[in-house]
Amino acid sequence: MSASEQAPAPAAEPRGWFDRLVALLAGVAGVLLCALTLLICVDVAARSLRLFPMPWSLDVAEYLLYAITFLGAPWVLLTGGHIRVDLLSQYLQPAARRAVERCASALGALVCLVLLGFSVRVGYASYVDGTMVYETFVFPEWLLFTPAPPVFLLMLVIFLRDLVAPRARVLR
Repeated sequence: MSASEQAPAPAAEPRGWFDRLVALLAGVAGVLLCALTLLICVDVAARSLRLFPMPWSLDVAEYLLYAITFLGAPWVLLTGGHIRVDLLSQYLQPAARRAVERCASALGALVCLVLLGFSVRVGYASYVDGTMVYETFVFPEWLLFTPAPPVFLLMLVIFLRDLVAPRARVLR
C-alpha cells in the first residue's frame, strides 16, 4: 500500500480538559456552519419567491464565516486536518523526520505567539479608540477582534505540546 493509499490518520485521543475545550469550540463552529447554511437557503428562497427582504443576511454570513474559521482552527490543528507538505519529510529517516516535525511545531508556535501579541495590541487599540463598525449593524470594532487572541493562544499551546511531546502521525 503506497503512502497515498493509506487510511487517514485516526483522530487524536483527547488529552484532557484542553482537548475537550478545543472539541467544544469545533462543535460550536459546526453548529454555526449549519446556521449559515440555513440562513443562505432562507435568504435565497425569500429573494427568489419575493417573500421578504433580508438585507442583513450578507453581514451575518460574513461574521459567521469569521467565527467558524476561528473556532474551528484549533481543532483542525489538533487533529492534523490541516494541509501538510511532506514531500521531503516522507523520505527522511525517523529521527530526521521527528526533527523536521519539531522545527515545524517551533515555527508554528512562534507565528502564533506573534499573531497573539498583534491581535491583543490591535484589539486593545480599537477598544481604547472606541472605533465603531457601521454596516447593517452598528457595534464596537473590538468585538470583531475578540476571538483572535484566545484562538491564537490555544494554537500556541497545541504547537508547544507537539514540540515537547510529538504525536504519532500517519503519512497520508
